[in-house]
Amino acid sequence: MLRKKLNQLSKTIRPWGYYKVLKEYGKEIKLKELVVNPGDTLSMQRHKLRKEFWFIAGGEASVYSLDVNGDRRLRGKYNKFDILDILNNEWHQLVNETKKPLKVIEIQYGENCIEEDIERL
Repeated sequence: MLRKKLNQLSKTIRPWGYYKVLKEYGKEIKLKELVVNPGDTLSMQRHKLRKEFWFIAGGEASVYSLDVNGDRRLRGKYNKFDILDILNNEWHQLVNETKKPLKVIEIQYGENCIEEDIERL
């Protein structure tokens, strides 16, 4: 019962769905669960201080990036059990173009894994 209440308290609601911080290892490693609602999208963003590793735990993820001209392009579609790396300063956008929730396990790692390390377009 207490564990369930703690999990509910750690949920951060966003317009696209929610995320939970599952575990932090100092300032250099953070483990998160992201759930993206059907038809929703996160902003096009990049990070200077961290890299990210994504494991698709459910649903289908469409991931977009920017090409050398600054145009949005599809990096790929990823299904359950697929993985991908997001490098420092790499523009990326997570999109759920389906009618089912998308669940991603994200491992942030680097110099400092803070929410303020987001540059958005």
